[in-house]
Amino acid sequence: MKCRKPAVRRAVGILSFFLGVILTQLSLSAQTTSNVVLRVMASNLSSGSNQRYESPGLDILQGLKPDVVAMQEFNVSNSFGINTTAALSNMVATTFGTNFVYFRETGYTIPNGIISRYPISNSGSWLDNDSGVNDRGFAWAQIDLPGTNDLYVVSVHLKASSGSANEVRRAAEADELKDLITTNFPSGAWIVVAGDMNLYSDTEAAITTFKTFLSDSPVPVDQAGDPDTNAGRSERYDRVLPSFSMTNTLTSVVLPSHTFPNGLVFDSRIYTPLTDVPPVVSGDSGAVNMQHMGVVKDFQITIYLTNNSIAPVITNQPASLSVTQGNNAAFSAVAGGTAPLSYQWRFASTDIGGATNSSYTRSNAQPAHAGSYVVVITNSAG
Repeated sequence: MKCRKPAVRRAVGILSFFLGVILTQLSLSAQTTSNVVLRVMASNLSSGSNQRYESPGLDILQGLKPDVVAMQEFNVSNSFGINTTAALSNMVATTFGTNFVYFRETGYTIPNGIISRYPISNSGSWLDNDSGVNDRGFAWAQIDLPGTNDLYVVSVHLKASSGSANEVRRAAEADELKDLITTNFPSGAWIVVAGDMNLYSDTEAAITTFKTFLSDSPVPVDQAGDPDTNAGRSERYDRVLPSFSMTNTLTSVVLPSHTFPNGLVFDSRIYTPLTDVPPVVSGDSGAVNMQHMGVVKDFQITIYLTNNSIAPVITNQPASLSVTQGNNAAFSAVAGGTAPLSYQWRFASTDIGGATNSSYTRSNAQPAHAGSYVVVITNSAG
């Protein structure tokens, strides 16, 4: 935008400055990209006698700093009560941050749920049709990520125990989940199914079904290279399974002292140094009745940042002025628009050195100073 000052003219020792203004007002939208790491975690970290999240599990959640958590056995007890809205909100705020939100199933004794750094735009619970699994459902949430894709997360806790009959029941749950997901979520959506799957082998029909629309690769491990996640560290129960549409965003899990290219199984008794993950202490993963280990996978997503900028606009019109030859001529321009604003004064189409403020003074005005004066005001919009 240019504020133009036409000729300076001499008349009987008086120099007159006639100031005109040319205004251009634009509203521009500039888009830039940025990469953000999204940490997704499967968490069956309840402990103690009541299948609740106590200090050990909360320490681990706080130390690993996930952005999205698929929670199993999502029960809480604190000074605000047992599983009250206030108790749950307090747990989320103190463990993750006041900007985190959550969804938790109701009507179950060991419900599933989702905790998220990003807004949850939709959520719900699907019934597990296995009549013997009546203490939890399948919790799901649609998460409004800052990029162009929403994330659909399903928190699951499949039928427990070994034996062929239980394998058949888990297989039926996997079939049911596939049908629910393909029916209710958009084709090609970013989807993560995560949680305690109680799988006793990688040949079970349940994981075979999951692998038809989700990825189980790469396999996360702990610092010693062990992928097993149950309390006894003998079975790989807990998994984070992204849809194939997300696999190209998988990236290493990076902690201050170590990098885990395949993702992380976290065991506080094995991981060192624990100064990487405060307030975790060594005994957290071995707490009384601690269910499992936490499992983490990271995804690098591209987000688009829109900068809506308003070009400079004059807010105080400059006035014409006359000065006696030899006196000073003071120019000023007051402009609005998206900050910061940059100024450059020009004379005869040439920048005046050092004249980069909103005002400019021509000292000891002489006839040779007659000509066109222009101030160019710019910002990110132009």
